[in-house]
Amino acid sequence: MSAAGGPRVRRLFRRAADAGDLQTVIFRGIGAVLFAAGSAVASGVLTIADLVIIPLSAMANAGGAFVEATFGGAAQIINVGAISTALSIGPGGMFNLGPFTFALGFGAVLLAFYLVVAYLSEAPTGNFIPGIPFDIPTPGFGGPEEDDEDS
Repeated sequence: MSAAGGPRVRRLFRRAADAGDLQTVIFRGIGAVLFAAGSAVASGVLTIADLVIIPLSAMANAGGAFVEATFGGAAQIINVGAISTALSIGPGGMFNLGPFTFALGFGAVLLAFYLVVAYLSEAPTGNFIPGIPFDIPTPGFGGPEEDDEDS
């Protein structure tokens, strides 16, 4: 059968019994309270630091992944163009374009960026499928004609 409070309380009473006099008991009690308060403050500081550090490090990792996803493919194409240029200029060149291979890779990246920007800058149309001369009825979705009817 265990005493009330469990092993921690028994250990505390054992230390008090081993102390021998009241001054040592009080000194150890004050030390235990100060140790508990210091541990609580340290735990709180670490918790606050984790509250700030963990989200900031996750945001930094996400930012790096975003930059890599955005420009990583273009960088690989330019890198392959540079390697192909080096192979074509060297002895026994493999490609007929010679030093223009790098320009071709770089131009492909710029053309891809231009196509994306051109697509994003197009005004939206009222058609469900662009290029057909009529609207496909889609329940819940409105187009320019439907917006004009509300006025």
